[in-house]
This record gives sequence, structure tokens and C-alpha cells, in this order.
Amino acid sequence: MKRVSLAAVSTRSDDDLDDEQLHHDVSQNQAPRGGRAAGGVVAGLTGADVSTPVSVVQLPAPYDVEETVTAPLNDREREHLAVCEEALRGFRRSTIVAGKALEVISRGRLYRETHATFVEYLDDVWEIRKSQAYRMIEAWPVAAAVSPIGDINEGQARELIAASKTHDMPTAVALYQGVKELRGDRKVTAADIAEARAVLPPPRRLASPDQVGDVLRVAVAEGRAPRLAPPAPVQPAEQDKKAGAPEMSADDVGQDQVQEGAEAVATLEAALAQQRQIYDRLAGIIPAALLYDPARSNLLLREIRQYANRTAYRARDRSSDDSED
Repeated sequence: MKRVSLAAVSTRSDDDLDDEQLHHDVSQNQAPRGGRAAGGVVAGLTGADVSTPVSVVQLPAPYDVEETVTAPLNDREREHLAVCEEALRGFRRSTIVAGKALEVISRGRLYRETHATFVEYLDDVWEIRKSQAYRMIEAWPVAAAVSPIGDINEGQARELIAASKTHDMPTAVALYQGVKELRGDRKVTAADIAEARAVLPPPRRLASPDQVGDVLRVAVAEGRAPRLAPPAPVQPAEQDKKAGAPEMSADDVGQDQVQEGAEAVATLEAALAQQRQIYDRLAGIIPAALLYDPARSNLLLREIRQYANRTAYRARDRSSDDSED
């Protein structure tokens, strides 16, 4: 059987395949390549436009076939195998579509006419490892839930799977939607989702998925989710002029200075959020700490006061050069 690598990226379209090559594929009992060649099966089974890749919703629902079944595939199963393999040929476009296709083939044992096991089928036909295939199978339901057209990548899907396991699927969907809203026109990455997942409270403290958006916005305001924060302004703050800063023309301010100023403002916001957290965490705990370990507690409290005074001193003058300690 012809081996097809999912890792390979094909740039050939249907128009690149001449009639002689298409006839050769059919005469050799190989699955026809491209939407045009597979039109009868794909269009008949799913109603799909064969000029476009197979989508998640056009694939059959996964179903189980017992290991004891050795009969050849029936017409329905052959159609399912054909459409799933067509989806796998579009793997470069969507690993989510391929994940569902693999689950249909695995659970339906649609490989049984040519291969003894699913693993042999994966290795011989698609040249992918069992672990990779099962990651894709695990990823597609949550990916399809947050993006029905299956346009998120495997890294993003892994983070959403983790969220669905610690919380539930509706929370994972709300998490993705919240991240996408906060990122705006910026691309959503797996790292963005991971940061958002890290600030989620435990399931027992989250009344419903509807709270996820508010949780993320609070985390951004407190500096705990910097990746989700809006882009820093590129213009100097108007407040500087009101505070007595010397006026500068556009020629006097370089792009590096603007970027440095924006990063400095972000640092101040993060520092303020940390100060608020420290203030809240100290409430009511000092008597218990002094009772448990007076010497250690007094030492820690003294250092906390020292750094609070140093912070106040450094913050009192906006022109401080950070040289005093």
C-alpha cells in the first residue's frame, strides 16, 4: 500500500493532477487524490463541496465495532473510510479534522481489510506514531466546541483539553472566548491560553462558565495576565504635561524612548497590583504568625516594613534614577 506522510506538506492542487495520473490512481485501487477525484464519495456521504477541504461537521460520528468482527467493510463503512481518508489528506489544513477522522477509523476498525491493527494502519498509510494520533483524537472534540470550523492548532487544543479536564467543557469554551476577546485583533496563541488557564480559580470557586470573562479581566487589571492586557500606548501620556514634564516635540522623542516609557508604565501597574495583594494577604495573619514563631515573624515584619519604606521613597519622586537603596 502506498505510504502517505502526514508530516509532508503538499502544495499541489487538483488542477496540478493531469487526467493520466488520476486514471492511474483509480486503476491501481488507490484512493483518488483531491476533491475533484473523490467527488462521488465525499459529496454523496457528506454533501460537502468537493472543491474545499472536509470539515469536522462533515465527518461521520465515531462509532464502535467489536474486535470479533472480521467481515469485509459494507458500503456505508467504505464511504466512511473514504471520507475520513480524504479529511486526513487535508491534515495540513486542520489537525482537528484529522483527529475526528482518525477516531472514526479507529473505533469503527475501518482499517481491518488491509491491516491487522490501527497502529499498523497508522504506520503504513500515514506514517504517524500512535501517541500523536491519540493526541489528535483527544483534541478534536474540545477544538470543535470552541471553533466549529476547526481552525485552532494542536498546541491551543492541548491547553483547552487541560481546562476541560480540571473544570469542564463549557468552561474551556468560555476560556477560549475570553482570551480571544481580550486579545482583540492580536493572534491567540497556546501561551495566551495557558496564562489564562493559570489564573482560573478552582472549580469549587467558579460558580459558572459565565464568570470566566470577569475572572480574566480582573487578572489583567491586577497584572496577573500580562499577555492578555491591551497593547501599551505608543504615545506619551498626556498626564506628563500636566505634571510639569518639559514639553518635547515629536522630533525629540525616539521610538525607543516611547517603548521604554510604555514598559515602565506596565511595570508600575504590575507593582501596584502586587502591593494590593500584599496588603490583602497581611490582613489578620500577624497575631497567628507571632504566636507560632515570634522571632522569625518579627524579622519578616521588619523587612516588610523596610521594603515598604524603600518603595515609598522610590515612588515619591518620578525623576528618581533608582540609584538609592
